Amino acid sequence: MGNIGTGLTTLKPPQASRLVRLPLLGLFSLAGCVSLTATFAPETNLFTMPDHLPLVWEASYTSTPPAVDGRIDQVWSTAKPLTVNVREAMGGGHPRPVVLRALYTDDSLYVLAQWPDATASGMRDPYVWNPQTHRYDRPTKPDDQFALEFPIQGDFDLNMLTVDHAYVADVWHWKAGRSNLGGWVDDKRHVISQSAAAGAKEYRLGGHGTVYIQRPMDAGRASYTVTPAPTHRVGNVVASFGPQEPSGSQADIRGQGLHDGRGWTLEMTRKLDTGHPDDAVIDVQELNLCAIAVLDDELYWRHSVSTRLHLRFVPR
Repeated sequence: MGNIGTGLTTLKPPQASRLVRLPLLGLFSLAGCVSLTATFAPETNLFTMPDHLPLVWEASYTSTPPAVDGRIDQVWSTAKPLTVNVREAMGGGHPRPVVLRALYTDDSLYVLAQWPDATASGMRDPYVWNPQTHRYDRPTKPDDQFALEFPIQGDFDLNMLTVDHAYVADVWHWKAGRSNLGGWVDDKRHVISQSAAAGAKEYRLGGHGTVYIQRPMDAGRASYTVTPAPTHRVGNVVASFGPQEPSGSQADIRGQGLHDGRGWTLEMTRKLDTGHPDDAVIDVQELNLCAIAVLDDELYWRHSVSTRLHLRFVPR
């Protein structure tokens, strides 16, 4: 991926480009659904693996795509599972297994992700009734989240707080308390630079340098919106987000997650080539560099990330 350079302050959405290519070097069950079994990999510090040896994640072809509803269809049994340990982005501790599967059709990619999470966090910043004021407060409260990231341009790095890499990445960002309400996934970008940019957050790294991070949503209307607080008491905790029909590039990714009391099962799908300039093009003829992240009732900077992954499409 090419260098973004100092022109980031006037950066426009890049033209759709092919992803970076590099040389090839148990799941939860749901009632009424197919039960898939996988063995979680033994604990291994993936961050110590050589950077030229990313994990290979294989996508199998299907002519019958699964329903994207968070329930496991029989067709998923044809997809090879890959267990990935995600670790805290800050410090690399607390590994957590995520089991990934992938399917593809003539024009779309389907992703199944499952990970343990004992407590479902399905509301973001809900309204909480205050008995003293007889009004609703809206304290900050995270929801559970999952992200899949594909580079678009630049020198991709797993660490967003990098002083050595500048890049733009396409991000599929599922949010349990927001996009999941209507069966969608946020479509956005990460823009990482060491040069100041309009709207970017500045992170000073204690004498090691400064990083500027933008996280813009893609063009169009989001799949959720803030709803007004009730004018009278209707419960102790009330959702502050409601679903709406997305538009433009924000309507590219469908997704649905279900929590079974032990963990999340998430299905997502998107066209391989959306035709939108703010999306990466996924090429079935090549290895596609990517990475995942999990947020367990955490705000963004406390997320856990995977090592580099190569999405490989098994010939039909």
